[in-house]
Amino acid sequence: MSRTAYLDCFSGISGDMLLGAVIDAGIPADDLRAELKRLPLDGYELTAGRVKRAGIAATYVTVAVHGDPAPRRIADVVQIIEASTLPAGDREQGAAVFQRLAEAEAAVHGETVEAVHLHDVGAVDAIVDVMGAVAGLRMLGAGRLYCS
Repeated sequence: MSRTAYLDCFSGISGDMLLGAVIDAGIPADDLRAELKRLPLDGYELTAGRVKRAGIAATYVTVAVHGDPAPRRIADVVQIIEASTLPAGDREQGAAVFQRLAEAEAAVHGETVEAVHLHDVGAVDAIVDVMGAVAGLRMLGAGRLYCS
């Protein structure tokens, strides 16, 4: 049986916020970290803790990256994803997310998808955010995701 996840993004959402929501929905932070270790990435640390902002309690997630980000193209990001030991469905969904992001970057910069440098989008923290969200939603059993 598949669940539907709904995000009420009344003021937007970041990758860190989505990871916090996955943890708040029931996935232990350590389990999410274990899934992310299946990616061939190092030089980062995912921390999670409880915060209260404007009277609302939530899990605050941070992906701290050590060192300078390497410039990457879409092929580099997809290669990292494909080299992981995450389930095939996660790899496919993650690659599709980055393909859409690369298309948007290419349109903004007037370049081809293959030529555009992803800069922030191809950085370690973005890969952790996207693949953590994909894995976390799978772990929650969410087959569909809707956002306001």
